[in-house]
Amino acid sequence: MTSGSDGLGSGKDARFHFFSRSRVPTGARFVLRGTATDAVTLAVAQLVSEGFVAREDDLDARLRQMGSPWLARAVEIGTADVSWPRQYLQDVIEDTPLIFLKRFQRKISPTLVMVAARHLPDATIELVLYPHTSRKGDPEGSFGASTRIRASVEAIVAASTANGIFVSHDTMNGIRNDGSPASQQMVRELLDWR
Repeated sequence: MTSGSDGLGSGKDARFHFFSRSRVPTGARFVLRGTATDAVTLAVAQLVSEGFVAREDDLDARLRQMGSPWLARAVEIGTADVSWPRQYLQDVIEDTPLIFLKRFQRKISPTLVMVAARHLPDATIELVLYPHTSRKGDPEGSFGASTRIRASVEAIVAASTANGIFVSHDTMNGIRNDGSPASQQMVRELLDWR
């Protein structure tokens, strides 16, 4: 299993540095050439390389039943199991030299990134990545996934440019509940994510 480009674990074991300059995770919207399937595959691969874990949900079947033009996959990272103060206390009790370094790391709060793509009328693809941090996690770790999301977005831009399929990219600070699988309403409805 990958540990992310920063070497701080993956999936439920993912951490971030206590002193890192984390900020609110933002989404991204791309316009690409190709197919929606290829766009989703590219985005998921980049997120997985940063330590996210792909969920095994049959979103496409549910979206087809709803008559949606979108294809979608979800990835997630983080855990609500261990808060940073509890982890710190556990590390103080364990008396080994390497444990000292872990005192400056925090667990990432559960964060789901919905990756969705659809064909546009001009024969391009709209690809949307949007993060949703669970309220069940440690508030101190709620921004922990932002660095990994930014790295994934940069990698998608680089890979799609190198492949000649890149058209444009925009940052998303919010998303409307307009039927996109990446919207908060649809994430709750499709995946019961809170």
